[in-house]
Amino acid sequence: MKKLISLLLVAVICLFTLLSCSDTNDSSGEDRVKIKIGYMAGPTGMGMAKLIHDNGGVQGNENYEFKKFADTQAAKAELAAGKIDLICLPTNEAAIYFNNGISDIKVLAINCLNSLYLLSDSNTDIKSLSDLNGKTIYTCKNGTPRLILEEVLKTNGITATVSYTYNGKEILTPAEVGSLVVSGDLPIAVMPEPIVTSSLLTINKNGNTSISYSVDLNLADGWKSGGINTPITMGCIVGSADFIKNNETTIDAFLAEYKASIEYISKSENRDTAADYVVETGVMAAKPAALKALTNLDDAISYIDGSQMKSALVKFYQVIGISSTKADFYYE
Repeated sequence: MKKLISLLLVAVICLFTLLSCSDTNDSSGEDRVKIKIGYMAGPTGMGMAKLIHDNGGVQGNENYEFKKFADTQAAKAELAAGKIDLICLPTNEAAIYFNNGISDIKVLAINCLNSLYLLSDSNTDIKSLSDLNGKTIYTCKNGTPRLILEEVLKTNGITATVSYTYNGKEILTPAEVGSLVVSGDLPIAVMPEPIVTSSLLTINKNGNTSISYSVDLNLADGWKSGGINTPITMGCIVGSADFIKNNETTIDAFLAEYKASIEYISKSENRDTAADYVVETGVMAAKPAALKALTNLDDAISYIDGSQMKSALVKFYQVIGISSTKADFYYE
């Protein structure tokens, strides 16, 4: 009998210990829920590569569900429909999305700074911004490249035409710019890494010696020479405001992991493994291209949140002419 009572006491003590540990692990009482995350095949997706690798790969796990999108329009539609909770977006599209009231969202963090480069074909000689006077420069309609390019030209006093139309058809995405470069159709183009690297490698792989491009300018240099005193904040991650409000513990845990992922991917000593992760996620197709793109991007894959994020975005939006967003747009 005494032995039975002792065993019961031990069981009760163990039960209370487990309950105590559970309360300590989540003092808010909020259970961590699975987050459905959308990412893009570009620099914003590269920063998430380690987080995806550590959480079941593209199949996800009990904490995360991942989905890669080819364009932001499809991603925004799924966010508005509640099919995903968080998505990576160009910073200008995030602000426009919020200001138009399409969906109640908050921006959680900046995930990408400048990654824009100007390329020209072998028949065009571009050594400096001044060589662009009188030229037509092709880029995409959507995202930040066009807005940043236009600002660089304006602040440096360059008279050039910025076009996002070729043969009567709109060029909507950076990937479409890359395709036109691969086919040799654009004499001068502006697009981001990693599309720069993948396009040039595809040209070499195709073996068409009549098509040749050089990378002539980094738009960050023109941004600085134009006297613009704020970072080029190209990419960010946003989420459903309701989801964030109802799951702050989950969101904060995600942001800690996301920050660690971006910091890992951006460090040169991790580049080889980081390239493997980038290929695993489908952001880039081959490791040599991923390695080269990561080297070119260097610290452009960056994590900025809180008040520093808000300050950088407010200034950037003012520069590129986007209406100021309200304070509740920013997650602090």
